[in-house]
Amino acid sequence: MRTRNTLPIAAIVLMLVTTATAADRPPGQHRIYEHPDLDLQFSAAPGWQTTPRPGDEGTHELVDPESGIHVLLWYTSTEQDARRYLSKMSHMMDLELGSDTKSRTIGDRSFWLLDCPGTVAGVKAHQLLAVAASGKRRTHPRENNLYIVQVWCPRADWTKLERRMYNLLDSVRIADRVYVDGQEYRLYPETTTRPPELDSPYVTKDGREYVCVRTRGQRFAVVDVTVENGSPNDYANGEWGKGRQLAVDAEDFPILSATGLHDEAELDATKTITGLPVDAITRNARPGGYSGAGFVASDEDLLSVIRGDNRLVRRLGLTHPQLARPLFTVVNLLLRDLALFRRGEVPRYSIASMRLDEIEIFIEAEASKGWQESIFDDEVLGYWQIVMSREPLVDEKRYLQDRYGHLPPEQLADLKKRLFTIHTGEMVPFYIQKYGFYEGHTSYRADPIAVAVLFGVKSLSAVDAAVGGNLLEVLKRHHVGETR
Repeated sequence: MRTRNTLPIAAIVLMLVTTATAADRPPGQHRIYEHPDLDLQFSAAPGWQTTPRPGDEGTHELVDPESGIHVLLWYTSTEQDARRYLSKMSHMMDLELGSDTKSRTIGDRSFWLLDCPGTVAGVKAHQLLAVAASGKRRTHPRENNLYIVQVWCPRADWTKLERRMYNLLDSVRIADRVYVDGQEYRLYPETTTRPPELDSPYVTKDGREYVCVRTRGQRFAVVDVTVENGSPNDYANGEWGKGRQLAVDAEDFPILSATGLHDEAELDATKTITGLPVDAITRNARPGGYSGAGFVASDEDLLSVIRGDNRLVRRLGLTHPQLARPLFTVVNLLLRDLALFRRGEVPRYSIASMRLDEIEIFIEAEASKGWQESIFDDEVLGYWQIVMSREPLVDEKRYLQDRYGHLPPEQLADLKKRLFTIHTGEMVPFYIQKYGFYEGHTSYRADPIAVAVLFGVKSLSAVDAAVGGNLLEVLKRHHVGETR
């Protein structure tokens, strides 16, 4: 077990996700602002600030310092429908109604909308107040799930900000379902008794990725596992987002950033990473440094591991981002499970497996009481121990028997375990993406060969051919460093 810090975890705060959008600013200059616990988000330019709401933490409010526009996101459940609830809110908030509620389609949803003056926190304001229904509560079937969005600005600025406020409202999304060929699939925590008839993974035209999963209660669901730069993943401050999943250390490794693989000459010239001396990182990475198990074996160096795995990945005909991606998929499943558990909608660690084409990958996770610090002194932290495994397919069993059946039974069993089981943590996909670092030959290593085979990135026979028919030897061989 790694040695982990055991500091208390703070409350969740509102988070940011970088993305492109099509509002009133050039593409690439927007972010998605997410509610930390709900499937509710909107797009806007960078720089919005969270407004604390003591005693009302369920409502998340952000303000644009430039324009003075506020956006509030929240949720409620009630036996009233969306329109009646909006009418009730208008009386509670003492709005100066000049018109009745009207319907407006936002994304793929029908909202009921009020566009009217009022007063907010003592400020004369103009506001757009919108409510959308999102099905019935599973625990209280008579109640409706309602999502509420409030956009307001000082009344004196309404004329010049009206277009921007409607753009903000129209950027709102409730990400709890996906449509495929006219078929609606409700997303997890909604479950079915039979597996969804959906390709897994399934990627939409706008790049969202979904997989089919099986729960420990033997039910089935669809989960959004899109790999993306998300809201902060900072357990120390109670932030449980995806983090920067697409980030590469381009400052230290520009060729890695451009191609997905390291350049040997660039590696040879590397003296520091993230501003830290490489030999200092190696000391912290060895067993007994930052963790008991270590990030590299005692006979390995940081650069010897990065170099050795870079050569291995090149032989496989793959890149580091290709191998980081399926590991991020599992991390994103865990994050979704955790968010729903915190909302009280699913049991803890409810997802038992996911399907990738014909492969079913089993997932076990165990949370720590604290978190593991990164040897690179970056934003990456560790919270989970994750075991991913699957049974070999029929043709894979046949191949192993034909090619490696001569091995003693214990060695053949060891080979199968190394190929079809990975024990690691969520730090590793970030390390692979950012630095091409799979960790050394420790108990937390995600070997490139194992990732390729386990997730079906490359066929077993192709992987074996790439390493010269010496799978077990290559899997066990340490990337021995120059310093010990």
